[in-house]
Amino acid sequence: MIAQDLAIRHPERVDKLVLACTTPGWPFAYPMPPASVRPIAESRRLPPDVMARRHVENALSAITLEQRPELVERILARQRSAAGDPAIRHRQVAAGTSYVGGLRQRGIRARTLIVHGDVDRVVDPRNARLLAARIPRAQLVTFSRLGHLFFWEDPAGFAALVTSFLLDSSEGTHRTSGFRGARQPGVPLVPHSPDVRRLTPAITRRSVG
Repeated sequence: MIAQDLAIRHPERVDKLVLACTTPGWPFAYPMPPASVRPIAESRRLPPDVMARRHVENALSAITLEQRPELVERILARQRSAAGDPAIRHRQVAAGTSYVGGLRQRGIRARTLIVHGDVDRVVDPRNARLLAARIPRAQLVTFSRLGHLFFWEDPAGFAALVTSFLLDSSEGTHRTSGFRGARQPGVPLVPHSPDVRRLTPAITRRSVG
């Protein structure tokens, strides 16, 4: 959200923009999924360690929790190593859920890559499509079967994707076939993404708009 505002207010300072697992904000966005609303509402009544575990598990996909449960411990260990004031966490959540972006993303002129996990339970994945529809020439890539923390679930795929985008000096748009799903009113159809593990090292780019 800060990155969006920077690109809107100071376009001369931003050549390329990467927006990962984020939202365009109120009032024209999909709200936080119920799977996350309840844990956040209950978090103040839980012991800190229980609260942290619930948030991490909710931010990972079900397939990751089943196949790689040790990833939860790795993330929790990383969070503990950088632990700060718990109030900061609550203020961050409050800021994210109350962000008002309107339709200002239409003013973004930087080449933009939008990345989202297609089973994100923290930020509704449909928000990625909204952003892609509003930002001129935006490229949208969804990570199949991954959640809000897809960059933890597949760090190699995410790093390869972002690196390819940032190093690409072309100004053209990139399109691929293989569209799937129904068109939402006012939102361009977004191509169905293959399993992200197949994107490395050959990154597949998609454009909307």
